[in-house]
Amino acid sequence: MRTRNLPLNTWIVVEQGAPGSRARLVSTHLTQREAEAERDRRNGGLAEPIFAAWIVLEPVAQRMGGRQAPTTSTQRL
Repeated sequence: MRTRNLPLNTWIVVEQGAPGSRARLVSTHLTQREAEAERDRRNGGLAEPIFAAWIVLEPVAQRMGGRQAPTTSTQRL
């Protein structure tokens, strides 16, 4: 899931199967309550929770630009 393509200031539910694997966007929500309810519904009955509720915020460094902005870095961290 590329962070550049995610809607900003929106609550999302993502699925992440194994640690280190790419997260998969499942749904978007207007409120935290809606996202957490969806996450809880999907995780219900699972031995290990694989769904999470996140909010996507715009990185400040991306708006500021510059060589040290993490979104413009060409080196892997």
